[in-house]
Amino acid sequence: MLFFGTGAAELYPNPFCNCEFCEGIRSSGEMPRKRSCMLMDAHNMIDFGPEALAAAQMYGARLYDVDNLFITHSHEDHLCFSNIEVLSMTPQRDHKPLNIYLSESACDFVMRYMEALRPVYARGETTLESLVKSGVVVFHPVKPYTRFAVDGMEVFTVESNHMAHGQNEHALNYLFTRKEGGSLLYAADTGLYSQENLQTLASSAVDVLVMEGTFGDIPVEGARATHLNAANFVRQLENLLEHGVITPKTAVYMTHINQVQHLNHSAYQAYMDEHAPLKVIVAHDGLRA
Repeated sequence: MLFFGTGAAELYPNPFCNCEFCEGIRSSGEMPRKRSCMLMDAHNMIDFGPEALAAAQMYGARLYDVDNLFITHSHEDHLCFSNIEVLSMTPQRDHKPLNIYLSESACDFVMRYMEALRPVYARGETTLESLVKSGVVVFHPVKPYTRFAVDGMEVFTVESNHMAHGQNEHALNYLFTRKEGGSLLYAADTGLYSQENLQTLASSAVDVLVMEGTFGDIPVEGARATHLNAANFVRQLENLLEHGVITPKTAVYMTHINQVQHLNHSAYQAYMDEHAPLKVIVAHDGLRA
């Protein structure tokens, strides 16, 4: 795994912000955080935000072999159309299709987005739409709580309570299980799991958990409850342990950290060291695991 980005939508620090926290990050030399996305392996990637291509350059990661993108939801920090459109300038892929998996609501949003933009493009369609028509980009709408096979993996989708752009679109979390062994649960933009989620995932004994810690020491309620803060991150771990979704041997990484809080990297790590029921690694951009 290679973490291309570990921040939230606003970036960390926010370039438009001069608050004490953002200024402190700038002056401290702490590594900034790009928008969250992760390269699972040579062929599979989770989310594809605005900095995905720049991150690939920074970390020496070649995306030529990426065949599958698993998109959690349609928010722009997780799905950047212009980055995908770079495929139109990449003949070296020899028109090898890029398969994009996303919820049915997110897929419908993308299709309506392309249709709405036709009148403003001189050629009558976006570059993304032309890639879809030529088969270079293939969208695969998937339902929540379903299993499907991709690249030697079983993929199981879990519906979160985080809302996105599509009609009634809930972000998806993904549980990946390889036939030869090994499993990863990717839970970004999720909030606390419902009992349905916990029971559906019960006894999974996941090997690796990557989960959001968006709001740090900021209380979460109302709309913000669709993200985790530090306390709810710990609570979620306790719930996952209780239901056997994870075990004391599970490797846990935190991602998707917002700047609208007061825990820098070391402070957030110290909080997890003190409160979490198992070891948590607060991930940073460029981390290989």
